[in-house]
Amino acid sequence: MEFILGVIEDLLDKFEKKGTPEEQHDAKEELKININQFRDNLAILVSEGNEKAKGILEKLNKIDLT
Repeated sequence: MEFILGVIEDLLDKFEKKGTPEEQHDAKEELKININQFRDNLAILVSEGNEKAKGILEKLNKIDLT
């Protein structure tokens, strides 16, 4: 489950203007499709005391995918 942290972090980095325009678009679409699954997986890790997951979940909850 720890692998998911790297995947989500990478998508968030690309989405937040750190990728090419194409990467930003792809990251946004991937986040739209999987955001609920990502939140669920992160919530499990947070409940286990994973601080890194907590930070990523907070960041994920703040983004605007509209």
